[in-house]
Amino acid sequence: MSKDLTQKLNGSLEDKVDRLITIVQSMDSRIESIGSRIESMESRIESMESRIESMESRIESIELRLESMESRIDSIDSRLSGVEDRLGSLEAKVEERLKDTRPMWEVVQTQLASLRESQDRLRGEMEKGFRLVDRRLESQPVEYDKLYRYHRDLEERVEKIEKQLS
Repeated sequence: MSKDLTQKLNGSLEDKVDRLITIVQSMDSRIESIGSRIESMESRIESMESRIESMESRIESIELRLESMESRIDSIDSRLSGVEDRLGSLEAKVEERLKDTRPMWEVVQTQLASLRESQDRLRGEMEKGFRLVDRRLESQPVEYDKLYRYHRDLEERVEKIEKQLS
């Protein structure tokens, strides 16, 4: 490539100057293109920098929110620990009271079972008694009839005796 350039420079001075001017102009247009590219890149970089600044402010806002949420979570955690302590205390009290009332409850259950047995026995005896009363009531009309006849018979005898005495 350097041979090509040196061979082209072998011509007249005007040719050489023209070539140099063309080369310089070509380089100038290239430099202008590079400059516009650099300007475009600078504007892009500025846009990116503003975006980064915006993102940084957003990240700071998010960090503040996270700190606030962490403090809230810490508060909730401490409150939950208090609730767990209170629940544990209540469970211990309930268990202690169950130990106190368990023997009484067992006695009550035994007594209830005994009462049920007595109730069942009484029910059987009552049914038996009612059946006996039913049988006796069924025989009552016959007995009343016998008594009525016996009473009439006695009255007739008394009347006869009274007639004889009078």
